[in-house]
Parts: sequence; structure tokens; C-alpha cells
Amino acid sequence: MKKQKYFDITEIYADIEAKDKFDMGDILTKYEDYGFSHRWIQPPVACYFVNTLDAHGNVNVAPISMGTAMWGEPSDCAWYYCFDVHNRRQTRRNLDINQECVISYYPFELMQESWITGMPIPHGISELDVAKLTPFESKKVAPPCIMECVSNLEVKILDRYPLSNNTLYIGKVVGCHVQKDLLERDMKIEDEPGLAGADLVYECSITGDTPRLNYGRLKMKKRHRTDDNLGDKKRWIGNFSTWMESEEERGRISKKEHEKLLELNKLWLMNPDPVKNKAVKDELTDMLRDVCWRKVD
Repeated sequence: MKKQKYFDITEIYADIEAKDKFDMGDILTKYEDYGFSHRWIQPPVACYFVNTLDAHGNVNVAPISMGTAMWGEPSDCAWYYCFDVHNRRQTRRNLDINQECVISYYPFELMQESWITGMPIPHGISELDVAKLTPFESKKVAPPCIMECVSNLEVKILDRYPLSNNTLYIGKVVGCHVQKDLLERDMKIEDEPGLAGADLVYECSITGDTPRLNYGRLKMKKRHRTDDNLGDKKRWIGNFSTWMESEEERGRISKKEHEKLLELNKLWLMNPDPVKNKAVKDELTDMLRDVCWRKVD
């Protein structure tokens, strides 16, 4: 039996705040201080640059290691990007002025350049020039893209939300530039990994007497496909009805079981109360558990 160790995060971070144990606002919880690492909260995220312009048109490039893309369905079908910026950073001030940016994913070969862009370079001095990176013009936003980066996403900011002296931004991806050689290579790979096969890097930890960032690499040698013999046969997810149709076609469930499952699902959706409708919930759960783990010849 595996065991779990509990940490009162509210208590830990209240102590960190009281003792001012921060580095430019970053909460770097260490084992030697609390027996806990913030790496158990923050999983590795592929690193990227956020490129912005100030009120004078000066370029700012900031390396970021927290954020993610999200999708939206019609009627406004799109990809969105969400990331967090400390309020003291020039990036935050620039986003509030211009409300647009470019997200540039950088590969392992730009590790030194990414470190240089993170230096306390004076505002108005371009990190692109200092790090010897090559800008090129975006199509729909003012900030530039970076030629050496694997993928450049043009983003227009839609909303922001304050978070403990940080600001959470949500933007809409309106354009994307991809290095041609990687794009052509990806089209020839059966499982089309995209960015996952582009040798990106992610932040692992910050350690050492001279604190420095340790990177991991996102260059995957093998990808593992989930079961083709379970789920909707024609769509990635589908819906409950098409899922059950597929399972009957495979022979995993009988026609009678199919009808029973649809009826139970209907009864549950009519009254999703776990107390008043417990019998239906339990029966549906038991049947679905059996379906998902039932072997098919």
C-alpha cells in the first residue's frame, strides 16, 4: 500500500511570506527549509519567451516557464494562451500598454540565450540584441517573432486577473509561425508530435550555492499510444451514445447491455443527486467499470 505525506501549504507559505524568503517574487520552497519542494505543485512546462513592446517601441523578451494553451469551441473556435507575470517585470507593464505579445518556444540549443534574456538588462535595451537572437516581423501583432525559435505564436490579450502581486493573462492565438524543416519532418512522423518532438526544454529545479536553473529536455525518443480498442471508434472523445455504439460494434457489450447503459445514463442525467439517485449512480458506475476493463478478442 502506497502512503502519502501531507503538507499544509497555507502554513508553509505564510511562514515564507513572514520571513521574506523570495527571489524576485518566486516561491522556491526547498527541502532543507520545509521538507517540501514546490516542484510537487508545479509540473514541468515547456519554456518559452514572451516578446512585448513598451510605449516607445522598445522590444522586451522574457523567458517564462509557467503557462499553457487552451482551446475554445464554436461559436468562437480558437486556441488561447494563459500565463502569469510578476508585476515588477517590464513584460507586465508592456502587456498593459499594448495588450499583445508573441510566445516563442525555444529549443535546447538556445539554453544559454534564454539565460541571457533573463538577466536584469536595463529597460529599453533589447534582450534580442544582447542574446544575439534574430527578430522577424509578425503578421497580426506588433511585437516581433524570433527566427531561432521553433514556434512563434502571435497573441492578443483578452483578459487579466490579479494574483498575489502577479498578473494572470489570457490571450487569443491569432497566428503561428513554425520552422519549416521541423514542420516538414513532423508531417512524415506517424504520430505527429509537433512541439513535443522539437527538443524543447523545461525548468526542473533551481539549486546550488550559486542558485541556477536546471533544465530538462522534452526530446522524446518514443511516444505511447492509448488503446484503439476502447472508446469512440471514429472520434477522439465523441459522446456517451457514440462510445456505447462503438463498444457494441467491437463485441465488448451486448445489445441488451447497450440499451441498459443508455437508460441508466438517461436516468442519471435527469437527477444527478448522489444521495437521492444513489442506486442509479452505483449501477451505472459498476457497469462502466466492467466495460472499461473488459477484454475483447
